[in-house]
This record gives sequence, structure tokens and C-alpha cells, in this order.
Amino acid sequence: MKRIILVLVPLCIALYTGGVGHGAGDLLPILSASISQDSSNTLQLTAEAVRQDSLEGNAASVYLTTTGQTLDALLAEIEQMLAGQMYLSHARTIVVDETAAKKSLVPIIETLLRRSDVRLTLRIAVARDVPADSIVRAQAVAEEIPGAALGALLDAHAKRGSLPDLPLCRIADRILSGTDFSLPALTLTSDGRVIPAGRAQFVSGRLTHFSGGDRDA
Repeated sequence: MKRIILVLVPLCIALYTGGVGHGAGDLLPILSASISQDSSNTLQLTAEAVRQDSLEGNAASVYLTTTGQTLDALLAEIEQMLAGQMYLSHARTIVVDETAAKKSLVPIIETLLRRSDVRLTLRIAVARDVPADSIVRAQAVAEEIPGAALGALLDAHAKRGSLPDLPLCRIADRILSGTDFSLPALTLTSDGRVIPAGRAQFVSGRLTHFSGGDRDA
């Protein structure tokens, strides 16, 4: 069963390389997204799409936000906003807030695995002491698209071993096997930069506590 679920998502999706404009029917790749949940269990999704006026023009981030009861509904709403032209094959990072992580990652992982445009290398991180969308919206230090910079940050720390190296395929494996796991925790500095904040510890797919970083919680 474990292998059947994992092959639902292609291992590699061809990258879109053409220019992207402003029209309602234009293709807009999603680079990153955040998922938050409030006390009434309402979910909020903020997606960072990338817009480019021409092949030579500078790319810029466009943030789209919607609320609903399920991640499927939120993604469908974002697709409506983009006239059905949203795709997630560029997405490198999804940031989940503490409330959603404590509720359960399982519905989020299942939804992502059902989509044919989601990479198995997608990374999930947990926002610590800050709203999840503030991580996604934070400006990159260098002249780089925020979502690309966020993905590069997580990749670099995972390679150094300072943050968990647990992309979507490995999270699914841990959940299916009932194994505890940890995910990267992220927060913001006083000047709004994204930095690692230790590890988010999960048992049975639910956040139990944070470890490492500036303080344990």
C-alpha cells in the first residue's frame, strides 16, 4: 500500500520555462504556499505565484489568499482565481502553522499526494511563533524570488544536516508506517528575515512540540 500511494505523484515534472504575463488565462507557477487553521477549524491558504511580463523581464511574486474547510477546496479556489491555470510543479515549500500541524498533517499530505502536479521532493516546514503566511511573504535577502530563496534555505540546511531532510515522499512513508518524525521549524528575525528555528516533532502525524532553536517549547 505504501508504494502504491507514493507512485500517485510523478517523480519528475517538466519545468515551465516560458514568459508569463498578466492575462486571466496565463500560466502562473506556484513557488511556495502557507496553510493556517483557526480555532473554528477554518483553513487559510496563501499561495505565492510568479508573474513575468516577458522572457527578459524581472519575475515578481503575486500572493493569493483564500479560506475554506478543506485543502482541496482551497486549491480549487486558487485555481479559479487563476482561471484554472495554477500548477504546483515549481512548488518547493509549504509552510504550515502550529494549529494546523497540531491538528494533523495527514489530510494535507493526502491531498498533496493526490495531485499530479506536486513533486515528491516538496518540503513541508512549520512556522514557529509567527504566522505561516509571514514566512511565505518574507522578502529574500538577495535579489531572488522569496519562494525560491525559501526552498534554497531549506535545501542548504538539509544538506548540512542542521535541519531534517524529509521531503513529501519521506513524510508519507513515516505516516504510513506510524513512525515519529521531525520537520524543519522556521521563524522570522526582528528585521523580517526567515531563519531556522529548530525542529517540529511529530507523533502519529501531529505536532507535539518544538526542539532546538533559540528555545524549546
